[in-house]
Amino acid sequence: MIFITQFAALALILAPVLAIRPREPRGSPHSYPTFTYGAAIGGALDLPEPTEAATLVNRGKALDAPFLTVKVLNGFGQRLPISYNSNQGSPTIVGNPGAGTLATSQETAVTVPRDFAGAIFIGQIYHPANSKIEVSFSSPQGYRPGLDVSYVDGYSVPITCSCGGRVVTGCNTALFRTGRTCPRQGPGDRLLCHNPKKTVDNGPADPFFQPCQGAAYTYPDDHGANAFGNCDSGDIRCCIGINCPRNPKQYSKRDLQELYGYANETDFPAGFA
Repeated sequence: MIFITQFAALALILAPVLAIRPREPRGSPHSYPTFTYGAAIGGALDLPEPTEAATLVNRGKALDAPFLTVKVLNGFGQRLPISYNSNQGSPTIVGNPGAGTLATSQETAVTVPRDFAGAIFIGQIYHPANSKIEVSFSSPQGYRPGLDVSYVDGYSVPITCSCGGRVVTGCNTALFRTGRTCPRQGPGDRLLCHNPKKTVDNGPADPFFQPCQGAAYTYPDDHGANAFGNCDSGDIRCCIGINCPRNPKQYSKRDLQELYGYANETDFPAGFA
């Protein structure tokens, strides 16, 4: 109930949302139909072979539907490039939308068919290291949604996702505002941080990414972010921005005070959320 209230409040603050196809940006954006990136081990893209941890929460029922829809709301405060990738051998997203932009305060509905496995990339530029939503709709136990938010390749914008009105994966912490230095930023001065633990399966998270450890994938085996078994309602909503509903798994401000040594609330960097 608390989450529903938060989401409703955010929707009132933002303009009314519509299920839209992302509009094409100016110029010729990069396209990533076959690139290789660091998928979360045991995350949505590893299905239909869930890890033991994922199997423990596998209590729901398969969806009797030919398609799965993931709604993505831009609450970031500016237009954001959005692009998509399907695993090799996977069917494509319905409509094959390609790369585009998601306008401020608007929502797009991404619909995938059965046997889909792939990702939605969102950032301030087109780049394979952007924050991503990993989605699958396949399982040996029937067609069930797999979902996680991954910062394994890198972090560009904060994302949280809910299923059935409850946040199940992601982290809305503004990592560039914690006072920790990104180990490799760019290109240029772009707010994109490449994750040095991309190939370190067991972690732990790099200090820059640590506030989101266990909430979003911050290294390949960061399984606290795996939402498989929690989305069988088929009601999946993801939100981009620091004002999106918070994941209870992510570090609280008290946790961050202890982690970073801030003596009190006023020691947090300006604008931190």
